Amino acid sequence: MLDKRYMTLSTLAETKSYTKAANQLFITQPAVSQQIKSLEDELNLKLVDVTNRKIKLTDVGKKLATYVKQIDLESSKVIEQLQNANKESSLKLGCTLSLSSTLLPQFISQLSSTTKVITTEINNTDHILQNIRDGKVDFGLIEGNFNKDEFDSIFLRKEQFICVTNPTVNLQSPTTIENIFDQSILIRERGSGSREIFENWLGTQNYQIEDFKHIVEIASPNVIIKLLEQNFGISFIYESLVRDEIKTGKLKRLAIKGFDITHPINLVFMKNSYFSDTYLKIARSIFPQANFGFKNNPNGKA
Repeated sequence: MLDKRYMTLSTLAETKSYTKAANQLFITQPAVSQQIKSLEDELNLKLVDVTNRKIKLTDVGKKLATYVKQIDLESSKVIEQLQNANKESSLKLGCTLSLSSTLLPQFISQLSSTTKVITTEINNTDHILQNIRDGKVDFGLIEGNFNKDEFDSIFLRKEQFICVTNPTVNLQSPTTIENIFDQSILIRERGSGSREIFENWLGTQNYQIEDFKHIVEIASPNVIIKLLEQNFGISFIYESLVRDEIKTGKLKRLAIKGFDITHPINLVFMKNSYFSDTYLKIARSIFPQANFGFKNNPNGKA
């Protein structure tokens, strides 16, 4: 088990208050201060700054608190696994909205024969990453960008990111990004991976989302697709989500000059996780070519 002082630091990082940390740990406020001071002295590191009675962890303190939280979560999971060695293993799985209708069913179908999936959290990239940090899910299927210093990843496959619209829209293909600024753009909410990918590309062209005259934020990819079918605007979306609609002529792909994005889909989990090998085995049972990070995938860097 971890030294109680490390757990006190982790609690202080979450509460940002000596009083709240003391209440949560059922100790006195001076005891919290003493434990933090003792830890700082032993490590010869400044972990906490107090300015005008406001608590702020230093960069070193934040990194240590994050590491402590991960160790605590994973040690609990290891103990639980040992205590239930003869029972079916269980996993808590997170998935971004853009992958929920394509990759997620494949994962659950494959896992159901060997593993009990007890939680399936579906939300945007930022939300799933935070749930991984908090231990609410064990790993996530992510198409968005993530911090490589904080998370490890297993590359699953690449997805084509395309511009799509209704076939009746009077736009030549290919066209330029400038020619579609007067169109209504259906875009995912902030925090979604697909929005971040598109915004990053716009930035390379010295543009931003606000250059579109009409911006409609929609959290659900399925709603975006339905609106496109009703001849409302354009959108940028993963090809796998609209492959059938393009094939049947309900939607059409609109080629944009200079816009050619293939983005990696990853299985993401906390850095240096004890269960890394387990996650790799799961990934390879579905995608035999799955690899940690971006090995053998020179085009996969987010």
